[in-house]
Amino acid sequence: MFQSLSFSYISAEYILLFPVIFLIYAAVPKNLRSATLTLAGFLYLALLKPMYALWAFAVCLLTYFIGIRLEVKKYNRRSGKPLLILALTAVFVLLFVLKYAGSLGQFLPQGKASDFFSSIALPVGISFYSFSACGYLIDVYRGKRDAEHNIFNYALFLVLFPCVTAGPIGRADRLLPQIKEIKSIRIFDFSRIGSGATLMLWGYFLKLVVADRAAVLANTVFNNAWARDTFALLVGAAAYSIQIYADFAGISCMALGGAKVLGFDVIDNFDAPYLTDSIREFWRRWHISLSGWLRDYLYIPLGGSRKGTARKYVNILIVFTVCGIWHGGRLTFLVWGLLHGVYQLIGGLTAEKKQRIYKKLRIDSSSLPFRVWRTVCNFALVTFAWIFFRADSLTDAWIYISRMFTRPDLWNVMNGSIFNLGLNATEFGILTAACAVVFAADLLKYRNKENVSVLLRRQHPIVRYALIGALLIAVLVFGRYGTSFPSNAFIYAEF
Repeated sequence: MFQSLSFSYISAEYILLFPVIFLIYAAVPKNLRSATLTLAGFLYLALLKPMYALWAFAVCLLTYFIGIRLEVKKYNRRSGKPLLILALTAVFVLLFVLKYAGSLGQFLPQGKASDFFSSIALPVGISFYSFSACGYLIDVYRGKRDAEHNIFNYALFLVLFPCVTAGPIGRADRLLPQIKEIKSIRIFDFSRIGSGATLMLWGYFLKLVVADRAAVLANTVFNNAWARDTFALLVGAAAYSIQIYADFAGISCMALGGAKVLGFDVIDNFDAPYLTDSIREFWRRWHISLSGWLRDYLYIPLGGSRKGTARKYVNILIVFTVCGIWHGGRLTFLVWGLLHGVYQLIGGLTAEKKQRIYKKLRIDSSSLPFRVWRTVCNFALVTFAWIFFRADSLTDAWIYISRMFTRPDLWNVMNGSIFNLGLNATEFGILTAACAVVFAADLLKYRNKENVSVLLRRQHPIVRYALIGALLIAVLVFGRYGTSFPSNAFIYAEF
């Protein structure tokens, strides 16, 4: 797990490592840039744990040679299909074994076999580069692109530092063309470097000021849910919604900003997802690289919406089942995924009926108050699903949900008991203020389609530098540091 490792994104080691790699990258001859960053990616994995680099190298080598072979066979897809199936099976079986080894060990009789499986640690980043490699192979098989023959270019596509452990899931059509033009990157483009550094700073703010503070509140409630009342459980669920968003969006911004500093434009994984008014729209803006991958390589090949309404919703349920399984071996993840599939099924089947009701009641569904109401309801549905995601078991989830609906105590809303859930009044005030900043930034992003660095770059220099300075001070003063805060581990490091 990340919490036991040095060189995580919020460690002093990483903050020192990144500029060293950048300076080496800047100093080497242009024809060695790709090889240098490739080695940096493997080195970073090895610093986390040597076996992590070995697994990445194995996936890289296998899919590199299979890709070249598929290119040879692309004019005879029938002969290439068994090879593609073999490669995909090998990668996904490896991913399955490593991802679910701990869960398998729990079901085996006590002995060497169970101890062996339980001791296997999930390699950080394996889901990201495995999905990237499989998407690349499918694209080559379909004839959408040629295989990459430069081994360093291909390896860099899979293990681009610093995206290898944080995502997003790389797409060959977006990233490989940039890598092939790596010689033309202007290393010391200070405007680009400034934008990347700003994104990294925003990521640190999301993680250290927001996510880790919300985690204290969420952990306090979830770890003792059986003794809590409705109000506390509602607060805990909302806190976890905030935590997981700020945590994952934070690490994504660090990776996105780091890649930009190095000269690469990778997909922004989050686009103000909590401001959406439907589950379907939520998934267009949450973990965008995963939802896009599942759409292009699973949902559409299954038939998408082309084979009738019934088949469409079966396909949606299959996709979200896979999405749940992707996150881990616990049944709670499966229920979480299926719940999002059911949300979409119900939403789709009732869409026309709801519009008829709105028309009959003369409700303007496009009005601002109504859209705000739909957004609040959508956030409540997503938050409810997160309870399963956070719970250690279905029993724990059931206890949490049952008490949330059966233990009301209105006095607790007003008696200050909220400040006994891990955060005192000052800490709670800091979290509230930080959430307001995130909400404002997301609202501007939702409306203007621009991330924080772009928004700041359009401001007057005095305003821009003042806001960046305030952000830096907030991270240094209000960020939660130290071993006493185990929530410093990134939630998605285990996926």
